[in-house]
Amino acid sequence: MKQIAIFSPNYSPELGACASRIQYLAERLQKEGNKVTVYTTFPNYPTGSVFSRYRKFLFKKIIHKESINGVNIIRFSFYPSNSSSSFVRLFSMISLTLSWFFAFPSLKKQRPNTILVQSPPLLPVFTVWILSKLIIKKNYIPTLILNLSDLYPRVLLDLDKIKGHTIYNLLLNFEAFIYKKMDFIIGQSDEIVNYVQKIVSTTPIFLYRNGIDSKSFKIKENYQIKEKESIKLVYAGLLGVAQGVLEVIENIDFEKESAELHLYGNGNERELIENFIENKFLKTNKKQTVFLYDAIPPKQIAQKLADYDAAIILQKKQILGTVPSKIYEAMAAGLPILLCGSGESADLIRNYNLGRIVESTKNQQNFSINYELLSQEIRNLKKLSFAKRKNFGENGRRIAQHTFDKEIQFKNIKELFD
Repeated sequence: MKQIAIFSPNYSPELGACASRIQYLAERLQKEGNKVTVYTTFPNYPTGSVFSRYRKFLFKKIIHKESINGVNIIRFSFYPSNSSSSFVRLFSMISLTLSWFFAFPSLKKQRPNTILVQSPPLLPVFTVWILSKLIIKKNYIPTLILNLSDLYPRVLLDLDKIKGHTIYNLLLNFEAFIYKKMDFIIGQSDEIVNYVQKIVSTTPIFLYRNGIDSKSFKIKENYQIKEKESIKLVYAGLLGVAQGVLEVIENIDFEKESAELHLYGNGNERELIENFIENKFLKTNKKQTVFLYDAIPPKQIAQKLADYDAAIILQKKQILGTVPSKIYEAMAAGLPILLCGSGESADLIRNYNLGRIVESTKNQQNFSINYELLSQEIRNLKKLSFAKRKNFGENGRRIAQHTFDKEIQFKNIKELFD
């Protein structure tokens, strides 16, 4: 039996791609006969506020231990935040970086054969690297694996959050330093793999997509949309600036396009979206065409998506390396996909014939969506023949089962832990 330590800023009961991916990996590795311990934070994503049932522990003790589905979890107090302020976010990341030093006694006692650390953020990876050096003994050196789901500092550049070549170059040097100190790197997209290979050629890197448990999804069966019915679009994910959900509902007349948009999720734009719905629909006699629901766990999403006609994936700001997990979920449910985005996400839709694409563009440092074209594609998706929509959905379902299923993705990296 091998000892495996996983460091991640997100874990169950949080929702989102990171928490879901790390939880599956931890439980799957434990199922293989390993002893897995997850070092993480008090759950707070995506609101930046610690979940209510954990708040009583936050200020009473620095470390909180529990078990979830047989996996040992050790949580550390830190300053959580989803603030738009760069200073506050930096302070939050530094507090996380420092809090993981308190893992040293447990890590020394566990003596893991393998340590996997999730990034972003990148700075706490430095803490884990130091810890891995501190626990080295004669005839004992743990294997260090970095899991990359986003590229920092590149993402700051893509989101126009960083100005000046000096700071950016310093961060690039730190990034390269971290990559070189790893034994292996795992990336969630081809863009990440290719990017890392250009920076460091000495560290082996493997592709490990977010994937889905395709067997758990309710599969869409009826692709028929009657002429007088609205096409029901579903978006289930983060409600943030990079996605552009608020901007979409402000610029698209869904009633005119004979469409409805159903939103599931949380994020820093949720309150603004709630206000929009209240002012445009609930306080007027206007027919409601935009609906907002609470974020729901992946198991419920798997049963809910097939109730809709198509999935809309919003990715207004193109971030290198990012492929929304919502794409894989839509595939597994057999839904046609309408993507607002570009890059690798658009390549997946195009290469596997999964739906329609409205590519986001960047002009004078600002990202934008062509809303006239998006309106047209919503109309086109409804006007498509039953057979064409069904073909999109069946293509996605087939690829989800045979390429992007979590079990298949796990086999791609299983050897790293053997």
